[in-house]
Amino acid sequence: MRQAIGSTVLYNIMIVFIVITFGFLAATLSYMKSFKLNGKIANSLERFEGYNQLSANEIETSLSNLGYRISKVGNLDCPDRKHNGKTYSPILEFGTNYKYCVYEYPKANGYFTYGIMTYIYMDIPIVGGTFNLPVYSETERIFEFTQR
Repeated sequence: MRQAIGSTVLYNIMIVFIVITFGFLAATLSYMKSFKLNGKIANSLERFEGYNQLSANEIETSLSNLGYRISKVGNLDCPDRKHNGKTYSPILEFGTNYKYCVYEYPKANGYFTYGIMTYIYMDIPIVGGTFNLPVYSETERIFEFTQR
């Protein structure tokens, strides 16, 4: 009885451990990439004082440079978002090749904030499916210096 566990069982345990480890690694890297994208979008919104044509162009450039997945045509439907008891629709004024959502939350005292939602895309090669998880963040206060 030198071998209490057969080598086949041991190999199966090692394979399952490796698959789980690499799954967590892939999920962590995708999550980090999504927050990096949220940061780039927030910087663009703050630099150009809101969501306008200039910020939309910079967001498109940032998303293409960082390798964000291009969405299919007609797959840009963003859900409504609740914020402080009110429901807000996303701002979709400018055409985009990527699926991200921007929500404007007006405030009093001359400032407003934006909500940003990007998605983590995970491909499952064995099943052949893809699923996405939303990642949400908000910008800092943006003071309104000019009339929109």
